[in-house]
Amino acid sequence: MMAGQENGVDARGTAGASRAGTERIRDEIAAQAHNASVRAQARRTQRLVEEDNRFGYDRHATNRALRIANGVAIIILGFAAGRLLQALPERNTADVQEVISGLDRLIGLMTKDLVELPHLQRHPESFIVEIVAILVGYTLLKRTHEDTLEYATAFNRIEQFYTAAQRRQGWLRCAALVMLGTAVILITHGSLLACGYAISDDIAAGIAQTSIAMGVWCYVFGGLYATRTDLFLYNFRALRNVNVYELGKSETDERREMRLGEKKLCDLSSSLTGFAVAIGVLGALGMYFLPGFRSPYFWLPLVATAVVALMLRWLVIRVARRRYEPDFD
Repeated sequence: MMAGQENGVDARGTAGASRAGTERIRDEIAAQAHNASVRAQARRTQRLVEEDNRFGYDRHATNRALRIANGVAIIILGFAAGRLLQALPERNTADVQEVISGLDRLIGLMTKDLVELPHLQRHPESFIVEIVAILVGYTLLKRTHEDTLEYATAFNRIEQFYTAAQRRQGWLRCAALVMLGTAVILITHGSLLACGYAISDDIAAGIAQTSIAMGVWCYVFGGLYATRTDLFLYNFRALRNVNVYELGKSETDERREMRLGEKKLCDLSSSLTGFAVAIGVLGALGMYFLPGFRSPYFWLPLVATAVVALMLRWLVIRVARRRYEPDFD
């Protein structure tokens, strides 16, 4: 009888071990199937982004660089045009004030009444041109940002497909554009210093700001065009739009921890950048609209915070690259 009980215990133990082994095999098969599915999806995505069509990454990145450069240049050109208009006689009519009131209401709606235009302007017509340019440039930049988020959501991981020659060519074009922009600014300002006494201060300032707009366009487009080939940077930025839980589910087992670590650093970089931009925008608005702080150098807070944000972002990205994907390229 005892022998029968022992045989029953052994049989149950053997059956339990067999079930555990079967479940373990099933789990391994499921994990392998999941990893294979993720890899297949990644290959399909990679084929899409490498093609030269509306889904292709290179076309998207080039258009993004062009739109951002255009948006920034339009804003600066608006101030240049406003300064040129100040050389004309002021016409502070009821119609002009009605337009300003309409713009004030529009900006109030866009900013949740955080920004209110001053009621008295030194030259209302130039003021209108400046505000319209800001709105047009802001709209273009906002739409570009939304399109970038949509693309990054659809393609949140792209493997390197640019050759070393293509990456080098992008940086050479960037260097050429930087030199061109610098030459335009220096030549224009040098000419104004040499011959500016023959024209009014407003016209000279308008011409100088126009040259700055052209130079900034070259800087922005050149920089973004060159960095478009840095696909690690693209992947790092794209992590902002990825749900951390979705990321854990959609990655292969061997890549999951790496991507989650990159996600944490990406969130840190986004927070630092957002904080710096908010400080810069508030400072610029204060120096432009507040009577006690109004200054022609209202753009300095934007430049200063942009430099700080770029430095912090560069440090975080450098840490992420070294720690998680040192051999990406």
